[in-house]
Amino acid sequence: MPDLVSNSFLSWVTNSNLKTIFSSIIIITLIGAVAVGVDYLIRKTLIKALNHKLQTSKWTLAQLIEKYHVFSTLSLLSFGLVFVFGSFFLVSNSNPFSITIASFTLKCANLFNLYILTVSINRFISALHDYYQHISDRENKSSWHSYIKIIIFFTWLFTGILAVAYVFGKPPTSILTGLGALSALVLLIFRDTILGIVSSIQANATSMVRIGDWISITKFDIDGIVEEISINSVRIRNFDNTITTIPTYSITTEAVTNWEYMIKSQGRRFKESIMIDPNSISLVQPSFMDKLNSINFSASAKINDHFEENTVTNLMLFREFIYQTLLQHKEINQTYLSTVRITRITIQGIPLEITAFTSKTGLIEHEAIKAQILEIFYATLKFFELKVSLKTS
Repeated sequence: MPDLVSNSFLSWVTNSNLKTIFSSIIIITLIGAVAVGVDYLIRKTLIKALNHKLQTSKWTLAQLIEKYHVFSTLSLLSFGLVFVFGSFFLVSNSNPFSITIASFTLKCANLFNLYILTVSINRFISALHDYYQHISDRENKSSWHSYIKIIIFFTWLFTGILAVAYVFGKPPTSILTGLGALSALVLLIFRDTILGIVSSIQANATSMVRIGDWISITKFDIDGIVEEISINSVRIRNFDNTITTIPTYSITTEAVTNWEYMIKSQGRRFKESIMIDPNSISLVQPSFMDKLNSINFSASAKINDHFEENTVTNLMLFREFIYQTLLQHKEINQTYLSTVRITRITIQGIPLEITAFTSKTGLIEHEAIKAQILEIFYATLKFFELKVSLKTS
């Protein structure tokens, strides 16, 4: 073929190598035109009909395969295959230099086919992932997200090794051996990637963090929803609508608070303290109970026994009132323990610590229930003749 082109169109060129180059350019142009024609023909007939079938299919996976253009990408193999077979037309018996050009063209065509094959496989994997996301429940919806990223990373790594081995004419094992010798440099370059892969596997295996989880990381001042977990980074949308991106390995090396389990438990804790003025605490008589009728207070039998021993204080009654209120409140989850206790006394006063779990875990609902309960307690202090300590030092 090069000899025919040379004799027909390049008889005016005297240098044999230059004549081979010009004839190769002409032949490659013709091969390219044929490749474009074949690709266009396949796309307009086979691929168009196949995509239409997939798009109108009732099977979700088929629709996703069409959405990710798997077959449209795979059809580009025809373009590369035309160059693979066309490279043999570049060989000239009269000039060994043509073999070098043909070999270079063949390698480029095969590398192109390897690239297209890898892209097609990865798009099919992404379609499978989306299908899995579609049919899975919330528990498993994002557990495979990082695994998909890792699989795609290794497909490209494997493709890169095959490409280098093919270009240099070496077996892939020898490339891996060479990488082993350069392990220190490889670790330095791909440090974050390697740490990210390990962290992604660890996070998914232990269900530490998933896409859609509400997390907080104090070190980075993060408080928001996880939007993406990739090999190298985790993207979080904070509640002020800012985006924070951190290395993936940070979710395993830093203290991460995952609020998702709290939301699922249907009980969000609040712990607040009312600082009582110690000078307002006093012993009370049984007749003091009459003053509490306005708030429908009823003491337990244990407290009534204490009245006989003259050991009942207004603070004891107030603690009892708080505890009974928490037990009867419809927005408090009784599955969890509610407590009312006195903690370590400070110079500011006597801390009366109240701990309970609201049945609503949303921020707005939780804060509203907590505020309502605390407001009731502050409002009823006067009935127990107690005062809030206002000391600050």
